[in-house]
Amino acid sequence: MEYDKSASGDQENLEPKRLTHQEALMLFTEQELSPRVSTPWDIVKFQSILTIAVTILSIVWSMFFLTKVVVVSVLLGGILGIVPTSAFIIRVNLVKKIDSRFAKRFVSSLVYAEVIKITLTLTIIVLSIRLYQNLSWPWFLGMYIITLQAYWLIGFIKYKKL
Repeated sequence: MEYDKSASGDQENLEPKRLTHQEALMLFTEQELSPRVSTPWDIVKFQSILTIAVTILSIVWSMFFLTKVVVVSVLLGGILGIVPTSAFIIRVNLVKKIDSRFAKRFVSSLVYAEVIKITLTLTIIVLSIRLYQNLSWPWFLGMYIITLQAYWLIGFIKYKKL
């Protein structure tokens, strides 16, 4: 059996059809089409809200179990999530304002911003270990994971500006 090039050639020439707003509304609701996040700072705000909420819960937890290590570990875990994200946003916004016409420069600035974010994350981890000897690793890493989940949790919640 031979391979028929004419059958596959038709698929190569197909181009995706752009939907109009009305056609998209027939498939999705207006709420599903609206963006969940208007600025990257909404994610930082949401990470901060999560950090404050879990810190309050850890304060209550520490009252019952008489351990103050939990509260500091939760705060440090929140800082570990919030500070590098903020630095990334600041770096990208600086480059976007200066020169966003060249895609190559913008992509390289994204890579550089990610390097800054990773470096800050590692620095905060090392400083947390060095400066706070009683670090509770489950609470510290748990809060860090919670702040990282803000990126997709915000998609489930229609977040309104405060």
